[in-house]
Amino acid sequence: MAIDGPGRYLSRGASLAALTVAVLSLVYAVFYLFVAPSAQRAGDVDAFFRSYLDHPTGMRVASLCLFVSGLLTTVVYAALHATPGTLAPSPRTWILALGVVSGVATTAHGLADLIDTDKLAHAYGGGDAATKAAAIVTHGTTSPVDPRGLATFGIVGLVVFAFSRHLLPRSRFVGLLGQVLGVDMVLLFVASAFSSTVPILITGGLASVILGPAWWVSVARLLYRGDHLDIRRYGQVTGQGEDPSRRTGG
Repeated sequence: MAIDGPGRYLSRGASLAALTVAVLSLVYAVFYLFVAPSAQRAGDVDAFFRSYLDHPTGMRVASLCLFVSGLLTTVVYAALHATPGTLAPSPRTWILALGVVSGVATTAHGLADLIDTDKLAHAYGGGDAATKAAAIVTHGTTSPVDPRGLATFGIVGLVVFAFSRHLLPRSRFVGLLGQVLGVDMVLLFVASAFSSTVPILITGGLASVILGPAWWVSVARLLYRGDHLDIRRYGQVTGQGEDPSRRTGG
């Protein structure tokens, strides 16, 4: 059976996309964790809005990073779907579908934060008591686009974990690193669901500063090289390959 991989243009485009996602992950971490004041990561809504009105740059750049990276990840997932590995075509396609959904939801999440948070903050800052109360309620309502980071953290973690398992025969480093990243992102989603500040900072810091950038850069390198598995080695790992030297003419 012939083993196909992503075409040259998809591999190179996905490699650039993965590298960009790695950079955006670091930029997100810097602006969310260090540029945005701590009041914007705490639970006091009044302090959040007042801080945002005085210092909006951190949250705005972080939201922009989510907006762009969400779309770029779908390109990478498409290339990984076409890459030979341990997963059979059907589950690989299912993982790709989850990846596309999570990528689009991440983009919607970033866009909503970029626009809605700014509107709410200005409405809160210049509004009367009723307007402020409405802004507080709206801010505290779970996002219908990406509730508690279900797509941005939870589903992305599952997709990264699955594709990393898929890539183990090609790169043990990428495979193991991605599985650790996937678990960390699922834990980040759980922490976000329960609004646990310290676990969010720990798991989020690991994902955005260390594990995430390292995995995306490694995937970018793997895709750029485009060195697909030797078909005999692939067959030994998955049982799906066929040694071309054993084929007979028809």
